[in-house]
Amino acid sequence: MSGARANQPPIDSVKLILASASPRRAEILSRITDEFTVVPSNIIERAEGSPEEQVLALAEAKARTVAIDHHGLIIGADTIVVIDGRILGKPHSREQGWEMLRLLSGRAHDVLTGLCVLRTDDERVYLRCEKTRVWFRDLSEQEMERYLDTQEYVDKAGGYAIQGTAAAFITGIDGDYFNVMGFPLCRLVFLLREAGLDLLA
Repeated sequence: MSGARANQPPIDSVKLILASASPRRAEILSRITDEFTVVPSNIIERAEGSPEEQVLALAEAKARTVAIDHHGLIIGADTIVVIDGRILGKPHSREQGWEMLRLLSGRAHDVLTGLCVLRTDDERVYLRCEKTRVWFRDLSEQEMERYLDTQEYVDKAGGYAIQGTAAAFITGIDGDYFNVMGFPLCRLVFLLREAGLDLLA
């Protein structure tokens, strides 16, 4: 860790920056504060290692990319779906969306989100990985086709959105609902507290 940067404001007055282009993450964060700025990271989302290592590495990479030109408390996040050790990111085509739904049908999978909070004043990094288990009921081919027709699968890890039509596919979850949306709010609150900012105080 390098030393603190000069002329940085105290932690209670720094800017809170969300390093994400996701409207879902911005909407979830706005439930507890409207005092934040959205700055998309625009990185190529590639990483190596275990699923946990990958989401943490990408969350940190997003935060660090934004930190090049912005100062404050920067939040990075990355979400994936894991089934049988296979990582399902965002489908790039209808065919990939179909394959993901086929894999998830009638089974349980894990949703992992890596969170990073980066303080640019002292360059400290706070990292956590949140995991939620989700159970899908059996899906018919007709249901999958109709779901794909909605385009809801686009830009969604695992090819579905729990807050949308896919809610009708899910029989249960074990863990944080907002994590399945891609932004575990409770975990973020505690991570920000570790970094020195209590949004609920």
